[in-house]
Amino acid sequence: MDTEQLDLTLSALARNARTWARLPVRRKVEYLTEIRRLLVEHADAWVQVAAEAKGFAPGSQLVGSEEWLAGPYPVASWLSDVITTLTRLDRGADLLEGFGVTTRPDGQVVVRVLPGNTYDSLLLSGYSIDLWMEPGVTEQTLRDTMAVFYRESDPPGRLTAVLGAGNVNAIAPLDVLYAMIADGDVAVLKLNPVNAYLRPVLEQILAPLVDDGFLVITEGGADVGEHLTRHPLVGAVHITGSGRTYDAIVWGTGEEGQRRRAAGTPLIDKPVRAELGGVGPTIVVPGPWSDADVAYQGEHLATQRLHSSGHTCVASQVLVVPRPWPTTPRLLDAVRRAMTEAEARRTYYPQADAWHERIRAVHPQAERLGCAVPRTFVPDIAPDSDSPAFREEFFGPVYVSTALTGRTPSEYLRNAVEFANERLYGTLGANLVVHPRTLRRMGAEIDSAVADLRYGGIGVNVWTALGFLAGRAAWGAFPGHTREDIQSGVGHVHNALLFARVQKTVARGPFHPFPRSVAAGELTLSPKPPWFLSNRTAATTARLFTLFAADPRPDRLPAIFASALRG
Repeated sequence: MDTEQLDLTLSALARNARTWARLPVRRKVEYLTEIRRLLVEHADAWVQVAAEAKGFAPGSQLVGSEEWLAGPYPVASWLSDVITTLTRLDRGADLLEGFGVTTRPDGQVVVRVLPGNTYDSLLLSGYSIDLWMEPGVTEQTLRDTMAVFYRESDPPGRLTAVLGAGNVNAIAPLDVLYAMIADGDVAVLKLNPVNAYLRPVLEQILAPLVDDGFLVITEGGADVGEHLTRHPLVGAVHITGSGRTYDAIVWGTGEEGQRRRAAGTPLIDKPVRAELGGVGPTIVVPGPWSDADVAYQGEHLATQRLHSSGHTCVASQVLVVPRPWPTTPRLLDAVRRAMTEAEARRTYYPQADAWHERIRAVHPQAERLGCAVPRTFVPDIAPDSDSPAFREEFFGPVYVSTALTGRTPSEYLRNAVEFANERLYGTLGANLVVHPRTLRRMGAEIDSAVADLRYGGIGVNVWTALGFLAGRAAWGAFPGHTREDIQSGVGHVHNALLFARVQKTVARGPFHPFPRSVAAGELTLSPKPPWFLSNRTAATTARLFTLFAADPRPDRLPAIFASALRG
């Protein structure tokens, strides 16, 4: 699409903005319901084209853990959840019906959004997700922060430009649908060149919105993005990408961009919502780990780094381990082993291999793991060093570790939280790994650590990416970043309950898989999660999860349980 055609397209979208903004809620539910049906119809084609583009071998288990779980599944989950929210809104029902609301001793309001129904409890046994609201929100004012756009009596309408990410394939459709439903905007979605192959299938799935003139899907490079973000008809921008891209859009590049930033004169003065990644930590808390625990958590940690070949904004980049702790060397060996044995695959993001060269040049102890594709592990980086791994997001399969001390586990944990908050760049996601006995003994201190971590997503014994998969979770950076220091971005997406003032999403999961969880006293029947790189039935399980998310029926459950247990 050339510039002239794009301008004509934007003019047509802008003319329809008021219509979409004022469309009855019931009509928007009809659009979303039809899109959900089309998603199911085209989900297999979506996964197939993505697997081919990334070079997966036929039958690869990564097709499940990556293409199903990071493609159709979270979109189906979000569609079902937001349809429920809008249906309740249309009926005048309570949007929080069935969700527990509590207030912490410090006054912060927390909403338990998962489990939200019986099916959640069955399929995600032992997992939970809480949304922590910003300070100042009370139980009495909480509902006033929900579905804020729909409180406007006469919205004028607005056109948003959504610049899609090239890595996780659910991001672009989720971002554009959120702008249209939560903000009430018509939208132009520019796909990233890396995954522009999705355009035909997304146009089929989103056809109801495209055909009626409320959405346009295009593609192109930085020049197209620049044209869209600076266009006078575009009233808002959403970007998922890097801080460098954000700065180029808002301030410009080179010396001119530096001058504009110093002077406080941005190139564009319109709302920009941004999800920009960062340096994600995983903090290991010492405890009575068995050999089986070490092996399982080694796979868990490797998954947090290698999912999508490391091309993930919330990947774990810095593994924080305690010293002294006799288990630390064995755990690092387990991570090495899991990273080495994970299925070989090529990196598909531009210049991904440069990260290996960069980290190896700085840290002579960097290890190239003995596998068919480049994977780098860097142990024992000094926590007070000026390592680029602490300051820059490495968008590839590079994992580093650092060891912190403490006279007691409690002191170590406080030191680790301070390190994550003060030494690492970005605030998107952080993880804690804690044995259940340690969790019971240090419950109040673990809770304090979760409260003190300045991250938008936190996972306790589960990768915080679970917050990306769950439609009712809110996805985004910890609030407070500015245009001058954007780090992991501003604003939230997904968020199917349409909260306006979420501070963080906290996910919790089991330390042990079933059946070892039973002996450990954990109330979970969950086996190895399908997002684990080593899950042998991930493709089947994730596909069944997707179909269930779009159409929850009890007769679908036996097949899901059978596949999950075989994994």
